[in-house]
Amino acid sequence: MAESTLGIDFGSSYISIIKKGEGLVLKEDNLVAVKKVGDSYKSEEIGNKAKSMLGKTDERILVFSPCCSGEIISIPHATYVLKEFLSKLSVKRNFFHKLKVIIAIPMGITKEEKLKYVEVCKNVGASEVVCIPKIFCTALGENLNITANNARLVIDMGGGTVECAVINLGTIISGSTLCIGGRTMDTAIVDFVKQKYNAEIGLNSAQMLKEEIGSLYPNDSASMEINGVSITDNIPVNITVTAKDIYNAIHLFLDEIVRIIQTTINTLPPEISSDVVRNGVVLSGGCSKIVGINKYLRQKLGLNVIISDNSDNAVSLGLNTLINNNDLLNKILINL
Repeated sequence: MAESTLGIDFGSSYISIIKKGEGLVLKEDNLVAVKKVGDSYKSEEIGNKAKSMLGKTDERILVFSPCCSGEIISIPHATYVLKEFLSKLSVKRNFFHKLKVIIAIPMGITKEEKLKYVEVCKNVGASEVVCIPKIFCTALGENLNITANNARLVIDMGGGTVECAVINLGTIISGSTLCIGGRTMDTAIVDFVKQKYNAEIGLNSAQMLKEEIGSLYPNDSASMEINGVSITDNIPVNITVTAKDIYNAIHLFLDEIVRIIQTTINTLPPEISSDVVRNGVVLSGGCSKIVGINKYLRQKLGLNVIISDNSDNAVSLGLNTLINNNDLLNKILINL
């Protein structure tokens, strides 16, 4: 019987699919656009096309992610999105062609939440589903030897969650998951602009502001002009948003992230703690690109903070390693 193996990162912001022997074959926004028809909803678009519709549709069309803060909130829509992408990639899954899926899931989720990921994969034809904590994939994607006796502190700042874990000898010594991420920060920027400038901007614009002028330096003088709509008279306006505005909108979230990192560190035995102090922090995920975040965390934690060039795709790279290395995969699974 023929077999295909896929690695899937079904995140709150993006869905990435890795195919054994080919690497990353798809990365798109994990979004679906649905249109209200009578008492039900009909799916219209997915992925990047759905994102392009954000803020540009009438009230009958809703654009959302079937995965929010690391939890699948709609199994039918998550199934629809994944099925459409697999069809786009011409992935075979039938009685004569076995499909194995290794899916990266948030660390520490409940059994019920984990089963939702398994159900979605089974719904699209997977005959075998293996769930791996995403933080292991992040560490592998950052070229860390996770089976070595040399503890590493890894932080993945994704779109829906922030995960922090200390990994040693192929197991998680201590870890925490915080259900805030890049999307939470985008919403906070929208709210801040509304309050300060009396204008409404969309989530896409907020994300662009965060990525272009987002900074954790309080005295950063960067600024960016953005289009919005006046709340007072509902007419288009141009707003100049500053890096300080972005700082004021998001720095409280960063302080909460610092808190869970400190909590994780404080639970460590002395030998593991000394490894962490010597090795520093490996920071990954889309939000790790915010200007000044390494210095901000270094000052708060007193540890060296390392951001690699792989931060955007570390999970995908780690999944690619796992689907091509059964021995390593089994070593991790034994300790879960």
